[in-house]
Amino acid sequence: MLPEKYIMMRHDIDRNPSKAVETAKIEQEFDIKATYYFRTVNDNLFCPEIITEISDMGHEVGYHYEVLNECNGNHEDAVKLFKRNLKKFEDLCDVKTVCMHGQPLSKYDNRDIWKKYDYKDFGILGEAYLSVDESINYLCDTGRSWNFDHCLRDFIPNKTENIRIHSTDDLIGLVERGDVNNFYLLTHPERWSSNSFEWLFFYSKDIAVNMGKKFLRMARTW
Repeated sequence: MLPEKYIMMRHDIDRNPSKAVETAKIEQEFDIKATYYFRTVNDNLFCPEIITEISDMGHEVGYHYEVLNECNGNHEDAVKLFKRNLKKFEDLCDVKTVCMHGQPLSKYDNRDIWKKYDYKDFGILGEAYLSVDESINYLCDTGRSWNFDHCLRDFIPNKTENIRIHSTDDLIGLVERGDVNNFYLLTHPERWSSNSFEWLFFYSKDIAVNMGKKFLRMARTW
């Protein structure tokens, strides 16, 4: 049973797993437990040493799956790939939840695999988008905006209303004032660099991706 007031912290490690370690250490210092989802598409993103280190800190680690995209929409191949990749995580830590990777420029929504299969059959307790109540106040930094302006897939299905804020300072104020009792926060650690070069690199990359999302959204309305 959840307390009256709570914050669920989730981090999607889309790029640069080393930034996840930095974030995990800061959270550990403040006795914060969060969930980290790692991808498996290449060896630069699936890092057993980093996954083990973050798990040993007491954080939850899960699989950031994108198997429908990897298998070009073939559900049968996708579920086999999901099972193989999940085993990689289970060899390192206790996996309780999974989370789809959005792949906004892909035509496949990776969540759709669960329209044909059931993740619980793999011993998974929940999926980060599909297993939460619609009443929760979900906020994400996707596209460097808390307002969902650049979200094509980072949303809770069937949730029609979201808090809209303009800045991280607004979010901090919202938490401090206690205006809202329950938060579900998603961040991508690579966006929160204190290194000017890294910040500028990922800022530029996000701007380019946001432009692609804008054109894709327009194309879908034509």
